[in-house]
Amino acid sequence: MAGIISADAKSGFSHLLSDCLKESFQTTEKSVELHTINDHSVIDEEEFIMLTVSSYTFRIFTLIHFSENSQSKNFVSEALKISPDSLEMGRYYDYLGEVGNTFCGAFKRELGKYFPHLGMSTPNRLVKGSLKHMRDMEFEYDAHFETEIQDTASFYGSMYVSAYSELDFRIPVNSRLDDDVNTGALEMF
Repeated sequence: MAGIISADAKSGFSHLLSDCLKESFQTTEKSVELHTINDHSVIDEEEFIMLTVSSYTFRIFTLIHFSENSQSKNFVSEALKISPDSLEMGRYYDYLGEVGNTFCGAFKRELGKYFPHLGMSTPNRLVKGSLKHMRDMEFEYDAHFETEIQDTASFYGSMYVSAYSELDFRIPVNSRLDDDVNTGALEMF
């Protein structure tokens, strides 16, 4: 049985998606621009990294779409501070998997302010042909963005939401991701 997602929740999901995408790709001094995409069929990248965030009331599939090309390799090699010629494919895919992890982890952290008991998957790299299975599923909400990194590359982010009950939450106006959150830090007592 499908749930109903309120307009505030849809807006909140999109807000979090865009902020978390921008945060995860802001790895260099280059500017990161986001553009909303209304028609997901324009996303024609060869591969994508997929992660899920789940709770008792919903499941969200988050995707980062990319193609293995000179622009994406230049972006990765610049972020890793190595020359494009010395970038091994294993490091390329590991880095994009980490971008996916950072993106989905930030998304989960922010959703945790509104929903308890969230789980997150590990990144999975899939080929474009797998998207037909995603698009065959029924979702209550989806959103898509192009992430354009100044003078280097474009990546795409997508979110598909399945709701199992009514979803409603509101993100305060002008809410930004917490800049002072330290992830992975240990405290000694």
